Amino acid sequence: MKIPKEWLTQKAGNAPVAEHRNLPEMPALRIRMAWQKLKAKAQEGDELWAFANPSNTWKKMGKQTGYALVRNGKIVESTVVTNSFA
Repeated sequence: MKIPKEWLTQKAGNAPVAEHRNLPEMPALRIRMAWQKLKAKAQEGDELWAFANPSNTWKKMGKQTGYALVRNGKIVESTVVTNSFA
């Protein structure tokens, strides 16, 4: 899924822990593994960012969060880790 740069919320330099602390063990593990897989593709100078789609898109797309690999200011890859229709 290609995400717009406007969805980026914050740099995610460390493995995600706090945001997923209230999840059961397996979903939290799946999220950490997705983050680690994306981080393994990073090159020197790349950044990992968390993202979330804005609330005005939730009705059509559901609420999505994930991580994006940013290289030279452009998103080169992303992974959705949560997707829920509220």
